[in-house]
Amino acid sequence: MFGFFPLILSAFLLGLGFYLLLQVLARKEPANLLRGSMGWPLFGETLGFLKPHRSNSMGSFLQEHCSRYGRVFKSHLFGSPTIVSCDHELNMVVLQNEEKLFQVSYPKAMHGILGKFSLLIVSGDVHKKLRNIGVSFITSSKSNPEFLDCVEKMTISMMNSWKNCKEIGFYKEVKKFTLNLMVKHLLSIEAEEPLAFKILEDFLTYMKGFVSLPVYLPGTPYASAVKARARLSATVMEIIKERRKEKLGPVKGDFLDAILSKENLSDEKTVSIVLDMLLAGYETTATLMALIVYFLSLYPNVLEHLKQEHNAIRKNKENGEPLNWEDYQKMEFTCNVIYESMRCGNVVKFVHRVALQDVKFKGYFIPSGWKILPVLTAVHFDPSLHENPMVFNPWRWTDKATSKKVMPFGGGPRLCPGADLAKVEIAFFLHHLVFNYRWKTMADDFPLAYPYVEFRRGLLLEIEPVQAKAGKIET
Repeated sequence: MFGFFPLILSAFLLGLGFYLLLQVLARKEPANLLRGSMGWPLFGETLGFLKPHRSNSMGSFLQEHCSRYGRVFKSHLFGSPTIVSCDHELNMVVLQNEEKLFQVSYPKAMHGILGKFSLLIVSGDVHKKLRNIGVSFITSSKSNPEFLDCVEKMTISMMNSWKNCKEIGFYKEVKKFTLNLMVKHLLSIEAEEPLAFKILEDFLTYMKGFVSLPVYLPGTPYASAVKARARLSATVMEIIKERRKEKLGPVKGDFLDAILSKENLSDEKTVSIVLDMLLAGYETTATLMALIVYFLSLYPNVLEHLKQEHNAIRKNKENGEPLNWEDYQKMEFTCNVIYESMRCGNVVKFVHRVALQDVKFKGYFIPSGWKILPVLTAVHFDPSLHENPMVFNPWRWTDKATSKKVMPFGGGPRLCPGADLAKVEIAFFLHHLVFNYRWKTMADDFPLAYPYVEFRRGLLLEIEPVQAKAGKIET
C-alpha cells in the first residue's frame, strides 16, 4: 500500500508542474513592457535575485541585469511577474503613492510568519491607525529621561560584562541588548527574568525563518518560525490578561499600558503591534549597530573623528554624570555615521509593492496587477547620485542634499516609525563603546545580504579595554 504513495505523489507533482507551466506559457505581456528576463518556468529568477552577496554591494544579479537591461527591468520574482526598480526617482514615486498608484504586497508565505495585522502587511485605515499608535509612543519616549537612563544603564551593564573577554560575538551580543531594551520598554520585563530569555529564544527562531523557503514541513526554518510567532503571540496575550487582572494596581507606564488604556483595539491587533515594535526595535537596530562597528573598524579616520565628538561631550560633564537629550543633540557626526552605515550596509535591500493601475513614468511602463520591487541598495550605490558610492564617508551627510538621494529608513506613509528611537539607542551605545574598548574585526568576517543581513562569523571582535581619564578617550 505504502509503495504506491511515492508514485501518486510524483504523478500529482508532475501534473501540477505541467499545469503551472501551461499557465506560464499562456501568460500574455503588454506590448510596451520593459526589457528583462522572466527566467525559468515556475521559479522565474527568484533564486538568482536572492543569491547571498556582500551587503555593502549591489550583488551580481542586479549588476548584470542593470548593465544588460537598464536600471528598471522586468523579471519574475516570488511567483509573480515583477518590475525591478533601481531608479531613485521611480522608487520615490512608488513609496510616495501608497494606496493611490501602488499598494504593499508581500508574498503570502510571509503572512503566516508576520500575522494578518502586521504593519508590514496591512494597508489603508488599519495601517494608519496602528502606525500612529507606534509613532505616538516613540515620539514621547525618545527624549524621556527614564528611557534615556534605561538605555545608558543597559549599555554600561553590557560593557562591564565584556571586561574579562578577549573576543566577543558582537552581533549576538547587540541582539541581546536591543531585545532586552525593547522588552523592558514595551512590556516592563527585566533582562534577567526567565520570560525575557524565552522571548529572545523565540525571536531568534522567528528571524531564521523570516525569509526562508516557505515550506511548511516539520523542522524547516519556515515551519519553526510560524510556531515561534505563535508562541510569541501567546506570551504577549498572557501578559495582556495579567494586566487586565491588575487593572486596579499600579500603572507600569509602558507601551502595552498605553495601548490598553487609550486604544480600542482587538486583542489580535494589540498583540500584533507589540510584536511589530519588538521586531523593529530588536532585529533592525541590532543589525545597524553591528554594521556601524564593522565600518568603524575599516575606517580609522572616521572612528577618530567620532571619538573627538564624544570627548567634547564628556569633558563638559562630571565623572559618572549620565547622558541626556541635550548631549544627544550634539552628536551630529554620530548621526552621520549612522546614516552612512545604513547607506553602505543596507539593512533593508528592497520592499514589495503592487501596481493598482497602469502606471507610466519617465518612459517606464508598470502594468496594473504587476509587482514592483523598489531596490534601495541599488540607489545607495548609484554613482550618478553619490561621489565614490562604495566608500564609507559620513562627511557626505553634511550636504543636506544627500538625504534626498538616499532612503535608509524607507519613505512615504511607511517611513520607519522607530528610526528616531533607534538613533538615540545607537548614539548612547557608541558613546560608551568608544570610551571603553578598542576592537578589531576578522578579515573573513563581513556582512552578507540573504537578503537579511548576517555576518559570516557573527562579527567576531577582538577587544581590548581602553583607559579613559579626565573625560578623554585614549587613542
